Amino acid sequence: MEEIKVYILENEFLKVELLNLGAIIKKIELKNKNGNKKNIVLGYDDIEKYRENPIYFGAVIGRTAGRIKDSKLKINNKIFNLDTNNDGNTLHGGKNSISHRFWNVKNIENGLCFSIKSPHLDNGYPANIEIKVSYILNKNELLIKFFATTDRLTYLNLTNHSYFNLSDNPNNTIYNDILKIDSDYLIEIDKNSIPYKTIKLDNNIFDFRQSKKLEEFFKENNKQKIIANDGIDHPYIFNNKIGKLEIENLESRIKMSVETNNPAVVIYTANYLQNIGFKKHSAICFETQEVPNLYIDKKINIYPNFINENINYEKYTKFTFETFK
Repeated sequence: MEEIKVYILENEFLKVELLNLGAIIKKIELKNKNGNKKNIVLGYDDIEKYRENPIYFGAVIGRTAGRIKDSKLKINNKIFNLDTNNDGNTLHGGKNSISHRFWNVKNIENGLCFSIKSPHLDNGYPANIEIKVSYILNKNELLIKFFATTDRLTYLNLTNHSYFNLSDNPNNTIYNDILKIDSDYLIEIDKNSIPYKTIKLDNNIFDFRQSKKLEEFFKENNKQKIIANDGIDHPYIFNNKIGKLEIENLESRIKMSVETNNPAVVIYTANYLQNIGFKKHSAICFETQEVPNLYIDKKINIYPNFINENINYEKYTKFTFETFK
């Protein structure tokens, strides 16, 4: 059995613990002037639990984040049958996907680069690909760079699945966190959590264009909220090529800003954490990505972006952390 190893990135503002398994973020600790540290992501105390990790704590997700309906991936009118692991669908790349495999790790300037190869028809996906995910610290910023090459036409949609709890207390919910998202459109989901319909976020409880407490959302009733098991598990479409959102916790006085060149973010309010002994709604995930299931909406210019031997996969997400008075 391969050993799970912990790697540490640290500067005067941040300390990040990473694992060679799944290129997982195990901890993100913020330092304050008193030298105290606050960990703002959830995870397991027992490192061996990451071998199973059914809810993908901190992992890199791929080859496709989210669900592929009926486990059928269509590329150039050819159907590829994927590994099925979620009620007849493919979730987060199928069983034993890259989130549950060991990666190679090497030092880079101010960071670490994790790499992994995935062969042709791995879990049903076409093409031999090599993925590199770099974690880079720059003062109070954590930058995640996703890069991949392929030997033929294929589809890739990667993300990181960290569960943020800015309060530094896993017994606290996210209800008092204040969220703001630069997004006019949401993709509604069906009963299997497959995106199927674009809606404009006017007069809707999912609208966070103006900063508001998550508590306001959770107080309301809504069919889409019920489908997601009383929460959010939906793609938001960013208004600009560089997508932005921010969240802050009034108790810890921590604010996190997120920036990405992905067109969307699946926001997930940890609606099933209670199934593994954590508290429901005690974290929030910002899964920056393309809309799952190769979703197309020509009216708002949403298309899947395929890669080939001449077109690489290049995405980034940057987390910036601040404390306020």
